[in-house]
Amino acid sequence: MSRIGRMVAAIDPEPRTPEQGRGARELFHEIVATPGRTRRRVRWPVLVPVAALLAAAAVVSLAFVPRGAPSGIAPHPALAFLRSGDDWIVTVKDLYAEPGRFAAEFRARGLDIGLSIAPGSPSVVGHVTNGVFSEGARIEEELADCGVPADRCVVSFRVPAGFRGSARIWLARPARPGERYVSAGTADAAGELLHCVPFRGMTVDDVRAALARRDGSIEDFRVGERSERARRVPGSWFVEDAVPSAPGQVIVWARRGRVTLSPELTARVEKMEAGCPATSG
Repeated sequence: MSRIGRMVAAIDPEPRTPEQGRGARELFHEIVATPGRTRRRVRWPVLVPVAALLAAAAVVSLAFVPRGAPSGIAPHPALAFLRSGDDWIVTVKDLYAEPGRFAAEFRARGLDIGLSIAPGSPSVVGHVTNGVFSEGARIEEELADCGVPADRCVVSFRVPAGFRGSARIWLARPARPGERYVSAGTADAAGELLHCVPFRGMTVDDVRAALARRDGSIEDFRVGERSERARRVPGSWFVEDAVPSAPGQVIVWARRGRVTLSPELTARVEKMEAGCPATSG
């Protein structure tokens, strides 16, 4: 199965075959490129809110509407373009715009860039989740300032003014009521339902109670060697992992026997829980 297929499988009811030694985070939180002779894989850094100077620059970019904008751009554009030296700083003004609006505004400036924005869980909102670029193309994620939880989101890109390649970029935005996540972080990442809850190895009943205290619930389960879907499991089973699937809901991987964490996962969890209270949930 392709990496994109695995990413979708984490929240789709179709069963999948798990890879040993990998948690649910890797099912979602990888940047993937479409294979092809002129394509290359690109990994984007996960950014955090930056210094006040860059934040101020983002506000200026967000408000900037260039005079004499090229034809084909709507009166209320979805993107703002601010010239900075040899580059454009492109700021997303409307995270809920259709891809066609973004494409038209890039095309009006001679840029072959596609931008698609889909619902993501709080810890990935505002970040690039996938990117496909022609050989030699260069686009940099300039700023992602969305806060935790993400009640606002400013995302900017730096694009060379003379850009002649092609690019397709996927970005995560806050989910609207009734929407499911297309991309997600781990269930214990900052801003997620189980942040600061050491849920791996807890019983299903204990995790369910921790979620309820945060107005959350378990949507369903994945069990067995093939991660088959199950609507219910005994409350005494143990939780291996969990992934946000929609606002207020997670999918849980559960098993009969106790859970043993790998040293790598233990180190990652400890780093993620740095600063959390001694007991939480």
